[in-house]
Amino acid sequence: MDIFDIFSISFEGGLYATDLFDILIIAVFAYIGILFLKQTRSLAAFVGFGILGLVYVLARVFHLYITVLLLQSFFSIFIIVLVIIFQDELKRSFELITTSGTRRIKNRTTVAFFSTVFAIVQAASSLMRKKHGALIIIPGKEMIERHTRGGNILDGMVTTPLLESIFDPGSPGHDGAVVIDKDRILKFGVHLPLSHNIRQIKERGTRHSAAVGISEKSDALALVVSEERGEISLAKEGKMKTLKDTQELEKYLIQHYKEKFPEKQRGFFKNLFKERALEKASAITIACIAWFFIVFQAEIVQRDFNVPISYVNVSEEKIIKDTVPEIVTVTLSARGQAVLGNLTSEDLRVVISGNELDSGINEIELDKGHVSYPFGVSVVNISPDVVTVTAQKYETYEIPVEANVIKEPEKVFLKEISVSPNKIKILVPEREEPPETVFTEPVDAGEVTREETIETRITLPEKYKVHKDASRTVQVTFIIDNSRNSR
Repeated sequence: MDIFDIFSISFEGGLYATDLFDILIIAVFAYIGILFLKQTRSLAAFVGFGILGLVYVLARVFHLYITVLLLQSFFSIFIIVLVIIFQDELKRSFELITTSGTRRIKNRTTVAFFSTVFAIVQAASSLMRKKHGALIIIPGKEMIERHTRGGNILDGMVTTPLLESIFDPGSPGHDGAVVIDKDRILKFGVHLPLSHNIRQIKERGTRHSAAVGISEKSDALALVVSEERGEISLAKEGKMKTLKDTQELEKYLIQHYKEKFPEKQRGFFKNLFKERALEKASAITIACIAWFFIVFQAEIVQRDFNVPISYVNVSEEKIIKDTVPEIVTVTLSARGQAVLGNLTSEDLRVVISGNELDSGINEIELDKGHVSYPFGVSVVNISPDVVTVTAQKYETYEIPVEANVIKEPEKVFLKEISVSPNKIKILVPEREEPPETVFTEPVDAGEVTREETIETRITLPEKYKVHKDASRTVQVTFIIDNSRNSR
């Protein structure tokens, strides 16, 4: 069974293998939608959209023409507006799909994060006492480069003195953010997108807005030290939390590093099923429900197609002489008229392999393995299911070729008549004696007066065939005996 056969498997109850792929694809889109809803936090708006969808379905059921037309126009415009407004969120949703079950390549090594956490905690504690503002970003598995602007490349080890010097009010980069990748400071003075979530930002300043903003667009952890209040806050997944002390900060940092950069990497399939397991299970459930109500309820239809017999793997030494019948009727079934409606007999093939044929009369029982058909359909019946094929096997022989000269030259003496090539490969029916010699077509040499070459063809009885590596065309050369002609 090859990959094409897998798509056309039909299980009991009318479930096709293509339905499984259909459910999987819809589940992926549902998963993107769930992630999208979590990021935009626009659940109420989408509940309203779902109600409109339900009204549309009911309008179609009860044939409310104007309502259907109006809602179709609304949905087409709404989708375009949705893509324009939420293009960043949609882009992140697709990025999350690519990271599900995988890890960024540069995170595959074990990260010794305790020293990094200690340095960050000590720096935050010192900055908090001095009431120096700070914004530190620790990315997770997602890349944040497309959300950041500006900044200065540093690529240095994370140390307490270095962090304190960066956020010193006299430092040129103290107003921006520091981006830390595992145990190294990549950049400082970085600008981040601002959040518009007033509930989370409240009366806080720009640093807190930037921290919430980057946490809304990625899985990064953002640490903020307030220069006005002298307090430490953390932003994660779009939510801001003010910490009681540095011990709580240390706990959250360790938790973040362990979650995003575990010392023992899980395998691909383990990550695939464990990460965001609830969202994935919900997506599969939605896809199954949609398949049941939209696809499963569709009627199974059948249609007959008249398909000619064709052959493959027929060697040079085997000839198909007759096929009865030459055309068979193939009955296909599929779910819904649309699948079979666009099919024609040219889309189908009934193929018999030359390996199934012996010399003589063969009765071949046809089954669905002989039928080549599109995805999403299955073979119900083949009529007739037995085809009679007459085949003839041949054997290859190399036979000498002689010129069939019907008239000798009248004015000159011939020394030799040569044929090139002087042998030919022919196919002789199995268990039949091959000829000793084959001849060319008749050659008239009566007008030959000098050495001359004539091109001609080999003649063969109909029961013999010329091998594919041979040619019927030969050259007959007449060589003159000059010593006798001069007398």
